[in-house]
Amino acid sequence: MNRNVLSKIDYTMVFIIFLFACISFISIYYAPLDETGSRAMSLAYRQIGWYIFSFLIASLIMIMDYDRLKRMHWIFYGLGMFLLFGLTLAQLGLPIPLVDDSHGAWSWYALPGIGQLQPSEFMKLFLIISLAATIDKHNEQYQIRGMREDLLLIGKLALISLPPFILVFIQPDLGMSLVFFSIIVSMIIVSGISWKLITAVMGMIVSGLVFFVISWFKFPFIIDLILKSHQKDRFLAWQNPYQFRNEQGYQLIQSLNSIGSGEFFHHGYNAAISLPEAYNDFIFSVIGGTFGFVGGVTVVLLYFLLISRIVRTAVDTHDPFGSYMCTGIVGMIMFQVFENIGMTIQIMPITGLTLPFLSYGGSSLLSSMICIGIVQSVRIQTQKFMFT
Repeated sequence: MNRNVLSKIDYTMVFIIFLFACISFISIYYAPLDETGSRAMSLAYRQIGWYIFSFLIASLIMIMDYDRLKRMHWIFYGLGMFLLFGLTLAQLGLPIPLVDDSHGAWSWYALPGIGQLQPSEFMKLFLIISLAATIDKHNEQYQIRGMREDLLLIGKLALISLPPFILVFIQPDLGMSLVFFSIIVSMIIVSGISWKLITAVMGMIVSGLVFFVISWFKFPFIIDLILKSHQKDRFLAWQNPYQFRNEQGYQLIQSLNSIGSGEFFHHGYNAAISLPEAYNDFIFSVIGGTFGFVGGVTVVLLYFLLISRIVRTAVDTHDPFGSYMCTGIVGMIMFQVFENIGMTIQIMPITGLTLPFLSYGGSSLLSSMICIGIVQSVRIQTQKFMFT
């Protein structure tokens, strides 16, 4: 890597990721591994290994010309769909090798010697790239925009987005489906589509949500057609965890107890030793219990600073394709952070989403670090072209 490239790196973003790595290691180390209270020490050291590997991959992407992603986006999209379709076939009963149906969903491949691979974590990245390439090409082709051109673009984005969305939803993985949805919405907003049309689409979405809420209380048979039983249980546990003491209700109660025990600035090991998936989906509960309110606020502020740096890159770049990718990444991270932290404090239902850069997991961390590599690449290329 030459000195010219090194001078263009966003070191503030790099430092934030370094802080996330430190917080992730400490939090996973202190997280309860099981009901005996043993700590997840081996997972903490393995997470550092994933961080090192992910950093190397992100560094390679950072120095690469990100315009190659636009030329190869259908290859990435096809690969992601192939992996998702394999999970769907296994769900239908076909003998697909390496498929792991743990945790009540068909979302993983079990790779010997490596661990679990979750294709949807990478598909959300491939979706961002394909949507950005499609929007960029459409806007280049149609310089003068009208309702017809905007509807055509919405149709293209729908054709790209619906297949992976449906395959992930039927796994069933409601949380990741909502991440896909947040990516789509964020990129439509900056795509140049008329705000009248965007408002109409948003009105339809809001109407759908209102219909869902009304059906939940008045027509439960409709909810039974939409949601799987374990997904419905999550909503029930979210409404009243002390009444519905299923797995999700128990998790939420333990999460609230853990965060509450942290007080303002707690020192030491958090006492909530019976929190399932504490090192993964509920890592924020460990942070709140171990470091208190100050630790939780610090994490939120770091996410805010990271998102602001990505937004700055999206605004500064001269290239619409790079800006669209950064926007999709912002939408993805914002929703995951809001949903994950929200579900630990009962303002959002439990969906099983990881907290980016902090939760244990190779697939989640690698896909998040690749996003950082793409953003850095956009920043580097932007500065290069500005001074050429």
